[in-house]
Amino acid sequence: MSATTPMPEMAMMMIDYSMKRNPFHILLIFILPVIALQSADGQQNDFQCWPSIQMNLEVIKNLKVQIEEEVRLQENCSQFGKQINDIGLSYRINKYLRTALYYRIEADWKNADDFVWRNGAYADVAFRYEPGRFTLGYRLRVQSSRIEMGNKEEQLFSRIRNRHKFTVEYDIKGIPIAPFAEGELFIDFGGPDGYSLSSYRAWAGVSYAINKQNELSLKYGIDQELNTPDPLRAFVIAVSYSVDLKLPSVK
Repeated sequence: MSATTPMPEMAMMMIDYSMKRNPFHILLIFILPVIALQSADGQQNDFQCWPSIQMNLEVIKNLKVQIEEEVRLQENCSQFGKQINDIGLSYRINKYLRTALYYRIEADWKNADDFVWRNGAYADVAFRYEPGRFTLGYRLRVQSSRIEMGNKEEQLFSRIRNRHKFTVEYDIKGIPIAPFAEGELFIDFGGPDGYSLSSYRAWAGVSYAINKQNELSLKYGIDQELNTPDPLRAFVIAVSYSVDLKLPSVK
């Protein structure tokens, strides 16, 4: 390799070489930051568990109704933090691009005995590319404020949150298991400073395809607040189950 090789080109050559020798090397780019951050100092730390279940029903070709429920347990998994209920429509434009629109109702616990119901909306644009046995993904989510139900003073779109999520997954030949890693940035608009990076998440996990319709996923990661006087760092185990169904009329 020439000493004059540009740094971006050199980096791509190193990644390509690692993938040829051992494709799991590329996953370390995402996994190592998750491990390293565990030893960093934080003002607040918590261990949480986020179980969820999702149903996808294809009603016409490429158009799905999606329903998901997630529970977030906080305070070392001893107390409810949130119960999140999403319903929406997802449309696959082609094999690379998908769009979606959702409505969310969530119960938000302030303490063990007190919670409020909030609602909001969000829209997704997701890009997917499959080089070899890898799947590379990017998702942009534009999310409204979470407004307490019955509150007529707050405006649903007074604040907007942009979420940028990057995913890499590897399909292991011969077995229905796929390790993956994810990173997500949360950027808030509409505050006193205009916009700010409010938090990030980093995940490493594995998915298991039970069959063509059913899938289980298990991942571990960090949910880190930023730019706040008393930030919370949550170490999270998330387990999810999803089922894909079709109406009989869909071919």
